[in-house]
Amino acid sequence: SSGINAEYGGSAATEFNRGYDLAVCYIQIKYSMKLVLVKSLWGVETNDEPVMIRKAFKRLHDEGFKAIENPVVFFNVLKNHKDLSFQLREEYKLEYIAQIHTCGYPISSRKVEDHVQSFLELVREAKTWNPTFINSHSGHDSWSIEQHVQFFKECLRIEKEEGIKIVHETQRMRSFYNPWITYQILKQVPEIKINADLSHWVVVASRIFEDKYDDDWKDILKFVAERTHLIHARVGYAQGIQVSDPSAPEYLNELLAHESWWDEIIQSMKNRGLDTVYLEPEFAPLPFCQTLPHTNVFVVDLWKVNTWVAHRQKQRLAEIFGIN
Repeated sequence: SSGINAEYGGSAATEFNRGYDLAVCYIQIKYSMKLVLVKSLWGVETNDEPVMIRKAFKRLHDEGFKAIENPVVFFNVLKNHKDLSFQLREEYKLEYIAQIHTCGYPISSRKVEDHVQSFLELVREAKTWNPTFINSHSGHDSWSIEQHVQFFKECLRIEKEEGIKIVHETQRMRSFYNPWITYQILKQVPEIKINADLSHWVVVASRIFEDKYDDDWKDILKFVAERTHLIHARVGYAQGIQVSDPSAPEYLNELLAHESWWDEIIQSMKNRGLDTVYLEPEFAPLPFCQTLPHTNVFVVDLWKVNTWVAHRQKQRLAEIFGIN
């Protein structure tokens, strides 16, 4: 500014600096990313009672969650209270992610055509909940690459025709159940959008992926990251889908590994110009959560675990990426 002052004088310099500051502020606003913490309603105890649903919505809002994910059919805690859910979403300004499962859960068919028809029907049902987008458990793990590709080409057609954004989860039992198959499919249908729940891959492969042992992992993660629009922030370990408590020091290695993968995904989101990071802690109830023998009592408070993950990631991402 000293050069500007010397050349143009005080008032001109002041106007120039003011314009420069506004331009910088505009650029920062235009290209900044926001974090939307998503609360999974899977496992949230409501006893199908409106008063319990209201309490759950208030609590998740007060803890900083800006969206919810809820299945359309299975595990839908809002199925008998659809109007109330719309009212509460408006009251607390919550986005909504609808979750669907082609051919149900457990999966009722291995036929590609059945999964295509199920996908279409479920997408149309999900749209009645007015979601921001849909997260789909898609396909079947037994298919050939050709069958996977056939199915996902139909998914893309349906997504376009129905006019709703759809992501497909990296999920056991499903098409994207392991990283190598997922990579092969995505290379042939690169337009597919991903919900990255990498804990599933950890337990399928029985290991935390490391470059020195998995020399293709870096390329696979990059390819998947470039297509990811939602992160399910669960921490898996070599012999299980989720650690009991990610804050425990004995699981620090697993936690840091998953966080490094999420960071790469978020950097890709930033590079692609996405304005929102949707991040969802999804530590889940039975059969995912460990229990005390002979009791079915969870060894942890799942709500508190998911909130701990949410707050930790919010702080980390603010420090690393400047995301609020």
